[in-house]
Amino acid sequence: MRITGKILGAGALLLIVTACGGGATSGAGSPSSSSAPSSGTASTPVSVPSSVSVAPPPSGAPPKSQPTQSVPPGDTALAPGQLDASALPDGYPHDVSLANGGTVVVIQAEEAGCNKLSAKAGEQTPSQVVILVTVAKPPRGQMCPFHVREVTLTVPLSAPLGARKLVLRPGP
Repeated sequence: MRITGKILGAGALLLIVTACGGGATSGAGSPSSSSAPSSGTASTPVSVPSSVSVAPPPSGAPPKSQPTQSVPPGDTALAPGQLDASALPDGYPHDVSLANGGTVVVIQAEEAGCNKLSAKAGEQTPSQVVILVTVAKPPRGQMCPFHVREVTLTVPLSAPLGARKLVLRPGP
C-alpha cells in the first residue's frame, strides 16, 4: 500500500514537471530531462551573440500606432490663454486642439463604463466660441463595465476660431 502511494505520487510529480517544463532548458543551457519530440529530431540550443545592436527609433513625428501626449499631427494647438475651461467640473475633458484651419475643435477625452461624452457648438460671437460638453450617465442601478476608452470629439465651427476665446461649458 505504501509503495502504491509513492508510485502514484512520483507519477503525479513527473506529470506536473513534464507539463510545466515542456521543452524548457535548465539554467546551464542543456536540454531538460523531458522526452524528445515525436518527429525524431533533437532540438539544439540556440546561441545568441552577446552584443546585439538595436537600431534607435526614427526621429521626427511619432508613429501613428502609439498615443502621444501632445497635439495630434496635422492639428494646431490653441494659443496660451485662449482656452477657458473653468466652468467645467472635475473629470471633464480639457485637452483641446484645432483642425482644418481652425474650423474644427478637436477634444481628446476618456470615457469610462457606460458614460458617453458629446460636444456641440453653442454661442459663436466675434469674441468667443462656446462649446457645450455633455457626459451622459447611465440610469441608476444599471450594470456597466469599468473600462476606459479614448475618444475624439469633433465640433465644427461656422468660421475659423482665429483669435477668439474658446469657452468650454457643461452641456444639458
